[in-house]
Amino acid sequence: MIESVRGRLALWHTLVLATLLVVFASVSYKVLERALARRTDAYLAESTGAVALDLASAHIADMADSLAAEDALGEFGMRDLGFLVFDQHDRLVATDAPLPGDRDTWSIDTARVRAAALEAARGSRFATIPAGRREIRIYALPRRSVMGRRITVVGVTPLDDQAELLEEFRTGFVAAIFFALLLSLAGGYALARRSLAPVVAMSERAAEISATSLHERLPVANAGDELGRLAQTFNDLLARLDTAFEQQRRFMADASHELRTPVAIMRGEADVALSQPQRDPEEYRGALRVVRDEGRRLSRVVADLFLLARVDAGRRPLQRSEIYLDELVAECVRAARALGAARETVVTLRPPQDPASDGNGTVDWTFEGDEELLRSLVMNLLDNAIKHSPPGSAVDVCLTCDEASYRIGVSDNGPGIPAEARGQVFERFFRVDRARAREAASESGGAGLGLAIGRWIAEAHGGSLTLAESSSRGSRFEVRLPRPDVAGVSAGVVAAT
Repeated sequence: MIESVRGRLALWHTLVLATLLVVFASVSYKVLERALARRTDAYLAESTGAVALDLASAHIADMADSLAAEDALGEFGMRDLGFLVFDQHDRLVATDAPLPGDRDTWSIDTARVRAAALEAARGSRFATIPAGRREIRIYALPRRSVMGRRITVVGVTPLDDQAELLEEFRTGFVAAIFFALLLSLAGGYALARRSLAPVVAMSERAAEISATSLHERLPVANAGDELGRLAQTFNDLLARLDTAFEQQRRFMADASHELRTPVAIMRGEADVALSQPQRDPEEYRGALRVVRDEGRRLSRVVADLFLLARVDAGRRPLQRSEIYLDELVAECVRAARALGAARETVVTLRPPQDPASDGNGTVDWTFEGDEELLRSLVMNLLDNAIKHSPPGSAVDVCLTCDEASYRIGVSDNGPGIPAEARGQVFERFFRVDRARAREAASESGGAGLGLAIGRWIAEAHGGSLTLAESSSRGSRFEVRLPRPDVAGVSAGVVAAT
């Protein structure tokens, strides 16, 4: 079995060409053979007819007239063509064909010719009979002499020239086919090698690409053909892998940084507290408070990282149950007021509004989703709003709906998000102001994971989380969740973006 694709293509090309050439040669040989046979028969019939016409006018009736017949045959004297004349009793009257024992290159057996002529005269008049190691063609033509007697004129010719021509034709075809197949094999292999050269180049380049060189790309010889499109597809795959690896490296670096900082703070506070044999109890309590706060922050970061890891692995299915969004949002607002009190930030909840309510003005805020995740989503938004609002300001929460979706809006009075950073706020570990975010008093400590997790939660429930608006007067984030009467069946697990 040929392992090389180039070899298989060249062999297949050669076999197809060989089949076509053999079929063409066979058909051509048969056409030539029939053409030569028709030409020989026409020549033999025409010559025999002329001889018979001449003999019919002579007084040939029996053996006594053999000399006159031989004189008449002698007038023709054609090369490789002989004639035999039989009377009405099928006796040989005259002949100019070479007989056995003559020095001619060919000869005939009179008895065999007579038998074949009698049979041919009753049928198609043509017959082929053996003559030694060759064959001869005969044509029998019955005629009536002027005396009213029947005579049979038989024309004979050897088929040596025809056989030699056909043999030369066969030899020429075999040689031509042999050399054509050799050229075809060599040309097919060269063509296949040239055609598959881009594949070899891509294979060699792909073998050099590793996890540290995903920025390299496969060569694209011709972007318009199939191999060019294949190379472009592989390059697109490499680009996605490069992006995924870069995100993974950045994720690991950011995660290491986020985990290292609280651990360093905890170790530093412990070292300071233990640096002297005796300290004031209040100093110990202060150090323990720092350790407690950093421990909480560390636990929150680890929990978020674990959640994202499960999301990426597709192992965080939604635990769906029927919940009331208005009650869930109200509970989150009450919990956030305790966080806002430390910064003198007021968290307010406007009464739910429903432009599409029924005639009684009541709304059924039921939704089927994962209560734990939805609560985390709202708390993340409230936590971010409190962190980025100046002390003494307010955070506004509203719950509205239309015919298609529920909408949860969270607005703050912070400095807003710069225009160049708005497209990145939902990326993992992204922070607009790293120093200010770290100093903010919140349980998450500004790790930059809340919005990334929040967007995944919204999309996992068939909705969305967007930055509705942002200016120097504050920002507003909006969550959209599909209403039960129009929500389709969504997947239980959605990969985080």
